[in-house]
Amino acid sequence: MKDKPVSANGRFITRRWFCGGLASFGAAAGTRLFAAQGAAAQPGARLKIGVLSDVHLKNPGDEVTFLKALEYFRDSGADGVLIAGDIADTGRAFELKLCADSWYKIFPGGKAPDGRPVEQLFVYGNHDIDGWNWKGNAKRYKDDPELKKTDAIGFENNRARVWEELFHEKYEPIWLKRVKGFAFIGAHWGNIRIEEFMKEHGKEIDPSLPFFYTQHAHPRDTCFGSWAWGRDDGRSTRALSPFPNAVAFSGHSHYTLTDERTVWQGAFTSVNTASLKYASADYSLRENMPGNGHGYRGEKRRHLMPNIPTSNGRQGMLMSVFDDHIALERREFVTGQSLGDDWVLPLPCAESKPFAYAAHAKRRTAPEFAEGAAPKVEARRDEKNGELLEIKFPAAQTRGKCRVFEYEITAVLTEDDVDLVQLQRRVMANDFHLPETKDGVPGSCVIAAADLPRKGRYRFDVRPLECFGLKGRAISASFDVRG
Repeated sequence: MKDKPVSANGRFITRRWFCGGLASFGAAAGTRLFAAQGAAAQPGARLKIGVLSDVHLKNPGDEVTFLKALEYFRDSGADGVLIAGDIADTGRAFELKLCADSWYKIFPGGKAPDGRPVEQLFVYGNHDIDGWNWKGNAKRYKDDPELKKTDAIGFENNRARVWEELFHEKYEPIWLKRVKGFAFIGAHWGNIRIEEFMKEHGKEIDPSLPFFYTQHAHPRDTCFGSWAWGRDDGRSTRALSPFPNAVAFSGHSHYTLTDERTVWQGAFTSVNTASLKYASADYSLRENMPGNGHGYRGEKRRHLMPNIPTSNGRQGMLMSVFDDHIALERREFVTGQSLGDDWVLPLPCAESKPFAYAAHAKRRTAPEFAEGAAPKVEARRDEKNGELLEIKFPAAQTRGKCRVFEYEITAVLTEDDVDLVQLQRRVMANDFHLPETKDGVPGSCVIAAADLPRKGRYRFDVRPLECFGLKGRAISASFDVRG
């Protein structure tokens, strides 16, 4: 019997696909799982795509991790590899050639060793297009004006010429490709006219299947919300909102895949691709982070803690598309470790949105400290800042597969049987961007005694938080703060 189409927000999906979307992947007692280890590796995938972004190749040797990722995708049966921009770190053709040489080393002629074609689904990012004009290169090209005519990707018409020479395909500002029947749209960095493109080509998209879109910047107000660093001006969100079967992949922010806010579902699905070069430290109002240029800018106080080094966070994903779900495997490519359970997105996307932030947050569980755990408060003197108090604490434990993302430290004056909050700080967990270890990494927070407006007996409370902000129980330590 022929499939009957059913309406979904003005689009149409087939009855067979709709029913398939309600089928339960890995379900137990009728409850669908939205995260499961090994989901992407299950047999029966109709499509497999490696997903990367922000590779930032600059010097020979930088491609080592990139090669590891490509080898993993090859050995996992990938039908294509998506790179959401910033391939070349400073916009030089030489840097992009490191990518092309690596690609053809792993996929000679664009094929895997078993002969299957592997599609390159790459787009330029801002580093690729604009990097040639930044400080280091500007001097290089001033000294050798002829060099930029061949070496600077973003100079005049070089972007098309360099692309076609290295990747052996026509350069188009926005391209449409098909891989095993699934549509992929990619938009290179620049004045992206995606709204016009979707109006012209939207009817070519099969509404009974998910389709995939990639650009460098996050579609505005999707991944990580309105505070996110690296979002666009909103045009891609407007363009994709009429298409509930759209799945967008974007990078630029370098936000870690250990953050569950990576996947956003609203009018469509938006996925942060993280970075193969380093994890982002752009989190405002944390004592061990530098802050966020797109977030809160009102804090002028100098932080007393060093920033967490995040250059060891080199991440990517393997996407597997099945009849009734999409599985996203999160992977760290230096050690080859998993970054947590695979995310499972039910299909059709139009009918179920388990990764809408409100729904996702409701399934979360707060991390907790082990029974009997307690912080320690140590005082030391600093010539510049006077007396410093360092609150040290063990790592909080994962509960319900929800690991600690950050900690809240509250200084409470406890004189005369009154608990009066005097100060509060946040610190990111030292391993928030890394694969989870058995015992976790201990944390600390440094407070200047001068920042406590009243002196006396204090209780310092430490609470663990998961990425959506759900707080576990506090552990506490007392300490006398005197003038």
